[in-house]
Amino acid sequence: MNKTQFETIVNWQRVTFPNATPLSKIAHLAEELQELVHDLKNGNDDRKLEFADCFFLLFGAAAADGMTYDDIINAIEEKWEINKVRSWGKPDEDGVVRHIARITPPVSEGSDE
Repeated sequence: MNKTQFETIVNWQRVTFPNATPLSKIAHLAEELQELVHDLKNGNDDRKLEFADCFFLLFGAAAADGMTYDDIINAIEEKWEINKVRSWGKPDEDGVVRHIARITPPVSEGSDE
């Protein structure tokens, strides 16, 4: 999504759904994710439209929370740099792979750190 698309969609959302909040958009996103899961499991050819619904709602929620397009892009870039250096575990039974938490050693009293 480019900046013009983002701004057009977000402005349309604000006019069309003036009472929507970041949380209401996330609640709607949860519903759309279930539809996407259904479509993926059933091989629905139109699942790309469910992906689009999810993107609209996620970007809309971020905008409703005060983020601009540039804020979102910067957050994505920041998180990408974090994820690139993380260690990752093995997939669980659902195929989900989580990062391995880095344990920070405790600082002892009297140390200069």
